[in-house]
Amino acid sequence: MLLLCHSTKRWESLYFRLCAPILERRKDTPYGERERDFQLYRRGRYVEFNLVIDRGTIFGLQSNGRIESILLSMPPLVKWRYDWHPENGSPEAELYEKFLVPKDWV
Repeated sequence: MLLLCHSTKRWESLYFRLCAPILERRKDTPYGERERDFQLYRRGRYVEFNLVIDRGTIFGLQSNGRIESILLSMPPLVKWRYDWHPENGSPEAELYEKFLVPKDWV
């Protein structure tokens, strides 16, 4: 038990040392209704992926798993939009252009 406690304290210390610079750098980043709206949209895409593509979720639903447990693992608040595209030059557009570029992984 003492070893586990010591190990946990080391991970906790490491976590805060690694996160502190990120938090310091981003603490003044504006966050308003537009950013919240985009966050809810991205959460909706995550739920879409889980229900349509994720094999574990599909297996759970098809094998009479507890639907409540499966759905509780998803975000409680999401937004759905049809054929949504970010405004040109926005931080959201930059995210799509640099990080969320579709790739052919096969």
